[in-house]
Amino acid sequence: MPVHKRSTQIAKTIMEFATHQMIKPEEIDFDLLSFQTFYQSPKHLEWTLLDAPLESLFEEKMIRSDLLRLHQEYELRLRPLQGLQAPITLSANKTKSKIVALIKEGASLSCEENLQEWLKNQIYKRKLRTGLMIGIFEPNLDLQLNALASRLTCNTPLDTEIRIVVGESPGPIEPIHDAVVLHYDKKAKSDNQLLQGVDADELVAEYIKPKRGRNGRGCDGKFVEVLEPRNKYVSYLQCDSTLLRRENDDSISFFSKISGYVKNERGLLSISKELSIKAASFRKTGSIDPGQEREIIVNIAHKESSEDAIGCGVNINVKEVNVKGTVGANTTVRAEAINVGEQTHKKAQLEALEHANIKLHRGRLKAKTAKIEILETGSVIADEVYVQKMLGGEIIALRVVVDELISNATVTALESIKIGAIFGGNNRLIIDARAIESYAQQIDVLKAEIKQMSGDLDARKVAYSKKHAAHLALAPRIKTFQKKLLAAQQSGTPALKADIIRIKQYKQAQGDLAAEAILLTQSECALGEIELRLAQLQEADMHAVIEHQHAYDGQTKVLFIETKTAKTHTLVPEGRRARIFLQKEGDEKKITWEN
Repeated sequence: MPVHKRSTQIAKTIMEFATHQMIKPEEIDFDLLSFQTFYQSPKHLEWTLLDAPLESLFEEKMIRSDLLRLHQEYELRLRPLQGLQAPITLSANKTKSKIVALIKEGASLSCEENLQEWLKNQIYKRKLRTGLMIGIFEPNLDLQLNALASRLTCNTPLDTEIRIVVGESPGPIEPIHDAVVLHYDKKAKSDNQLLQGVDADELVAEYIKPKRGRNGRGCDGKFVEVLEPRNKYVSYLQCDSTLLRRENDDSISFFSKISGYVKNERGLLSISKELSIKAASFRKTGSIDPGQEREIIVNIAHKESSEDAIGCGVNINVKEVNVKGTVGANTTVRAEAINVGEQTHKKAQLEALEHANIKLHRGRLKAKTAKIEILETGSVIADEVYVQKMLGGEIIALRVVVDELISNATVTALESIKIGAIFGGNNRLIIDARAIESYAQQIDVLKAEIKQMSGDLDARKVAYSKKHAAHLALAPRIKTFQKKLLAAQQSGTPALKADIIRIKQYKQAQGDLAAEAILLTQSECALGEIELRLAQLQEADMHAVIEHQHAYDGQTKVLFIETKTAKTHTLVPEGRRARIFLQKEGDEKKITWEN
């Protein structure tokens, strides 16, 4: 039998009724017969019936205040649950300031005489069961339900999910706690970097100022209090003259004035161009790659001789690297200048855009100029190389000087090789311009340019010849037109306009051909200049020299490889050969020397 109840908490009323009837609360349904909303405020000390929209009685500040209290009273008819329930569920945010009704895809609604009112009734029941208020904080609910009812077909599965907002109150606005954002540090950590370079005018760090939030109210009518913002880091960030401090209402920002990397000493920020560390390892520091454009100098002073100053797997890319120690395996060091006080591992790769200075080199080095105390099995590619002692290894450079050549070494140069003393065998001294990558590229570029220009010039010449021949073929007819024009002038009669036009066109074509002939001559000259440049490059072998002021012992092989033909000239000198070079005899070249 249905039972009438008056309630202020429907969920509690249902639970009490279910306990009395000895059934589950889920098996009880109810009909909402009526409801009323009451409020208290500083101006309304007694509970007062709300008979107008809340927003029309109070400003938003009061609605958000704990000085306003709300509650509702309901007239219910409780009864057993009958039939299938509407496939409507509610979801709410944490503060219950936004309530959404959801009807899932594939669900269908029963046919009701007034679908809009039926939907509203079903939504109200679900709101009341969860302690939410009804008839308040429901902007546009009726409009939404009317639009929804007009496009739904009863007993037909929905082809898409439906969501509508059925409750929205002025919820709380959380405070903004003060915070420090280290933008540079985020980049460094994401790249496993010891440091991250910054450019001039780059945002380095921020202090986010605290801001008060706003108290709110949920769709259950309850006041929601917001805590005071945290104010923890107000004095943490400071900067020196290398950074610019900019402040607004929301934050204090720190911008770098110069490029470099960021030093943070307990909140004191500065931009530095020099980093000094004891060692660089993959585990402790990660790579150091802020970029050479940041002009950072890295000094590594490692005192432990049993460990590498730059450990396995570390990549360094800065302006200058100074290492007091060894460079380990599988490392990559790139800088304008590289100085290594001990040795490089055979699997280390170094690239110096300007100068490299290494005590003992076993790895791979590419530089503009290189100075090496001992070269042992390593390789060097550079413009100029100076080695005090070479025990194996390979050098490819424009110019090479080796004080002591021991054994098993290969030296290849474009211009000159100077050897102080030779103490061992199986050494090779080679003059080969094509071994120099930049030189070989110049030759290949010129060859390709000559091929392209020659093809274009030949095609233009053929086209010019055809136009020139056609122009000469017109000469007899043009002379006829000129005679007719002269006769008309002498007789005082008007000349034919067509004859005048033909003569003008012929003269114009004659001028165009003359201009084109000049352009062809200029193109031939340009091609000749490029061919001359190529010929000069291909004669590089004739200007190269190998110098050794002491006697050869017959254990060193000297090779000159012709730049143009790749023909190899070989000599195994014995005795004194101060200068060895190529010399032309007729069309052929041969190795010769001066003592």
